[in-house]
Amino acid sequence: MRARRKSTLARARDVAPVFVVIGIGVAAVFVAMNVLVTAAPVPIDQSPSPSVSALPSFPSTPSILPASVTSIPTPAQTASLPAGRPTIVNSALSASASNRAWTVYLGYPAFVEGTTPWADDIDADILGELQTRAAQWEQGPAANRQAGAKVNTLSGTFTTELLTPALASFTMTWVDDSSPSGPGTSVETLNYDLSTGQRIAFDDLFIDSSNALAVISSAAVPLLQQELGADYDPSIAVDGTAPSPSNYDNWSLTPSGMKITFAVGQVSSRGPTLPAIVVPWSSLRQVMVQTGPVATLAGF
Repeated sequence: MRARRKSTLARARDVAPVFVVIGIGVAAVFVAMNVLVTAAPVPIDQSPSPSVSALPSFPSTPSILPASVTSIPTPAQTASLPAGRPTIVNSALSASASNRAWTVYLGYPAFVEGTTPWADDIDADILGELQTRAAQWEQGPAANRQAGAKVNTLSGTFTTELLTPALASFTMTWVDDSSPSGPGTSVETLNYDLSTGQRIAFDDLFIDSSNALAVISSAAVPLLQQELGADYDPSIAVDGTAPSPSNYDNWSLTPSGMKITFAVGQVSSRGPTLPAIVVPWSSLRQVMVQTGPVATLAGF
């Protein structure tokens, strides 16, 4: 017997439940996906698990920022400056070994409190610098007792290169006689922005330190020839005045320009002297930051 074909309407009624089920399933998946996306994250307990035995404690290692994150330094606090220049007094750090193997006497400038806003901070910074240097010397060269009753000595003096309401610049000179070959002289410079109480770095003054070193190096040669006269020796001076940061570590501020003090033997073989030159501000303005801490001093 031949089967009778169902009408189109009848077949539609048979298939309809299937589509309903499929539709319900799709809707359920869609709702579930939205729930997963919008649901609040579940808190995870990230506290460390208790350990059986205590481990040694080490200094924490600074975390490394992702490459895409830029660390922005916090700007230094500034203070209003008085109309008059600050007052400094001659101070000294002195110490001696109990067995008289060595003695230290380092003179340094100290700001009188109230004559500049950051007097205490700057005084602490200078004193800390001297204490560090003295401690390194006491534990190093001075620890080697020389023959006989000779006492190792480290002495220091300072020169005020510039002192205004806004700026202070000092050259510190050290004489160490702990070496059997004789006393050695070294130098260090300290430059301060008195509106912030912070030391001024070389990079604070110039747009590009490499360009600045090239300009200073070019100016240094003729200035050094004038300073040394007959003692000028190109075979020594050329290397000592090359545009390398280490050649220009000791710079200070003066009203007329940047003073460069060279180490003993760096640019001349003439005795234990510390040759110095002053590069005029007019020669440096082309490479200087026009809004830097010494902009007014340089004539901007």
